[in-house]
Amino acid sequence: MEAWGRRVGTSGRTLARLFLADTGMSFGRWRTLVRLQAALPALAAGEPLHRVSRGVGYGTVSAFVAAFRRETGTTPGAYFGARR
Repeated sequence: MEAWGRRVGTSGRTLARLFLADTGMSFGRWRTLVRLQAALPALAAGEPLHRVSRGVGYGTVSAFVAAFRRETGTTPGAYFGARR
């Protein structure tokens, strides 16, 4: 946010407040949801979890699984296992 703010002549904090006001969610939560949404097709296709998590920007599989569980209430394996 700081880098984007400098590009448009404001602070990252101001951008974060504007983002929250316009969307109703923080930038961090929005980014997490976008990453998880981008991961869904690859997970559904059976791609390895380490490849999917890296592909959507997570540094570790455990960080990806934690974010997935926070948003869905379950792990990727359980989510897709239950749907098959």
